[in-house]
Amino acid sequence: MLAVGVAAGRQAEAGRIRFVALLCATLMLSLVVATLIAIHATYQGQATRGDARTPVFQEDVPGSTAKALWSVAGDSIPGSGPFQVVFIAPLTDDAPLPPGLSAWPRPGEAALSPGLRNHPAAQDVTKRYGRTVATIGEEGLQSPDELFAYVVPAAPLRGETVRPITGYGPGVGPVYYTVGQTDYAQPKWVFLSMVAFLGLLPAVVLLTVAARTGSHTRDRRTALVEVLGATPRNRNLIVVGEALVPVLVGTLLALCAVGTASFTDLRLPWAGHVLVSGDIRGWLWVFLPALLAVAVAVLAVVVLADRPGKRSTSSTRVSGRSRSLRPWALLCPVLLLIAVRGPELFTPGTTAFVMTNWVAAVGTLATLPAAVAVVTSMIGECLARVGRRHGLPGLVIAGRRAAAHPGPVARMTAGVLVAIGLLLQVVAWQGQLGQSSRAAQATVDRIGSTALVVQPRAATAEQLKTFKQDLPARVSVLSLTMAPETDSLTLRGSCTALQRLQLDCPTEPSALTKTPTDPRLRELIAWNGGLQAIVSVQQGEPLTALDDGDGFSQTVLISHDGEDISAADVKRQAHRVFPMGAEVSTIGGEWLTGSRVNQLHGRWITLFGLGGIGMLAAAAALAGLAEFLRNGRALAPVTMLAGNHRVFWSTAALSILLPLVLAGVVGCVVGAWLALPKTHGGASYITTGTLASCVAVAAALGVVAWIWGALVSVRQATGWRPRGE
Repeated sequence: MLAVGVAAGRQAEAGRIRFVALLCATLMLSLVVATLIAIHATYQGQATRGDARTPVFQEDVPGSTAKALWSVAGDSIPGSGPFQVVFIAPLTDDAPLPPGLSAWPRPGEAALSPGLRNHPAAQDVTKRYGRTVATIGEEGLQSPDELFAYVVPAAPLRGETVRPITGYGPGVGPVYYTVGQTDYAQPKWVFLSMVAFLGLLPAVVLLTVAARTGSHTRDRRTALVEVLGATPRNRNLIVVGEALVPVLVGTLLALCAVGTASFTDLRLPWAGHVLVSGDIRGWLWVFLPALLAVAVAVLAVVVLADRPGKRSTSSTRVSGRSRSLRPWALLCPVLLLIAVRGPELFTPGTTAFVMTNWVAAVGTLATLPAAVAVVTSMIGECLARVGRRHGLPGLVIAGRRAAAHPGPVARMTAGVLVAIGLLLQVVAWQGQLGQSSRAAQATVDRIGSTALVVQPRAATAEQLKTFKQDLPARVSVLSLTMAPETDSLTLRGSCTALQRLQLDCPTEPSALTKTPTDPRLRELIAWNGGLQAIVSVQQGEPLTALDDGDGFSQTVLISHDGEDISAADVKRQAHRVFPMGAEVSTIGGEWLTGSRVNQLHGRWITLFGLGGIGMLAAAAALAGLAEFLRNGRALAPVTMLAGNHRVFWSTAALSILLPLVLAGVVGCVVGAWLALPKTHGGASYITTGTLASCVAVAAALGVVAWIWGALVSVRQATGWRPRGE
């Protein structure tokens, strides 16, 4: 029975297509399951390496001796998210080295991770923390591309955040948290649910389509073997034999991919993350049975999909009432208009605003395949007329089929349209979380870095004085003190600095009664209390965070000539003077660094989303190809009339390629329109590259299906002989 199934798979209608379909479905489903396991393995590996370098504080190990002083602070470089810098100073000769270091840097020296040291935007980082003398080994990093640094300050470490430690890792004592890139990463369940939604569901759709590909002839075969006395076990063995080879090949390819990832570090496209081979290798005992279970599950689905059902004894055709798609097609533009313009009737951010957009968007995506099918039917009628007028049989055949049977087009394009629409909705919502970052970017666009905010970490008065003396002559120093209880701000500085901001020089705090004329001052007030805050100005020595008193103070640097101040130079100077440097940013700039984390997360969504779109487009292409070839035998006699095989190429192009390309383009256009309520203020990460990638995936699969369908139909026509048709 297995041998009969293998032979039937080679000889059946659309046999090779089903072979490739089952192979791709098995491979994709296996890779999705492997990705879920790899996510868990990666998080476990990062947590293990993070725990190994986490300090064990002396206070948590009674009777232990302090070996070193330890503190951590955040930093950033252009184009990257935030990363962490560990400041450490050995107290004893036998102070344990942090994992990844082979020797202690001397005071005023630093060790950087390879990702930080070689970052294209980190031109000054090798000098920012002092002289860079070492590179942190992979065993001391959560991932090979992590941005991380160890700094031994030249000045003694002191401050509230500096604590004595006795060692590192759970083997020395209790550890309560990890330090590194996982502090800024999304929780594991977010990635698992993302892969399940954007990967597992499309893979199941692809498997369902693959299982039913070429089912017309296979159902007739099942009925025949039943008449001949085949038992359910016989039928199942035939079905398993037919699907066994492609399923095994797909499983072997997935095992090869897992094997490659377990022995070679792989950098993922678009997201840029490096998959650590050691993490994958440690979970091979889970990968192998999981992929074998996927193969068994695929065979089970194929068997269940081939179970005999009720069949008509009078006809081999499916009976049913044809339903018009025009009402649904006409409803699509109405719902699209409601989704785009309807939210304008409500206050942004309210439940009515969100629900109007979401409900109408879901309705638009649900009716969009019908609209595409109706439009394709109309195009088909036009093509048929053009074909008759110019004597082009391919246009006549494809046009008439599209005009008479729009349902298959709707089914073929539905998955692609819905997948692209949902992906763009998710990407658009990512931008909703970045309103403050957009405001910060607008501030940078207006004033650049002509004003910087500096917040030293654990600085003495002498160090503050040295820092201000070393600033360029074209830079003035002010302080802004905020008192949240009274919603008041106090700006202090020398008379020269105040005059640079077009302010008077009162010796006592004087309320600012008019709107500031200097744009830097307007931005500073807006970001630290809003224009409704009570603002006072006073001539005097700028306050620092070390001064006693109520409120919180920050140091502000402004340029005299309106030229930008180099933030990199200020950071390097801060690390040279202060033991743990200082936080340096443009006004509101800390939001720009934080938004980078959200942008990187959006890249993961795009990566998995494009994979899901690819699988749904493959399912659509296979379904369309099988539908085309099922009727391909009827086209064979046309060869005798046309005198060539070009009719098959044109018919396949209009039946398969055109609907898929149209689905990709329409899906992107409509998806971008549906996202307008979320993107009208620039609150979206939808880029031209994202849209082009979606169209390219659909078009590439359409081209493959077109060429494949045309070649197979030509082969069918070549072997055709008249039998009384």
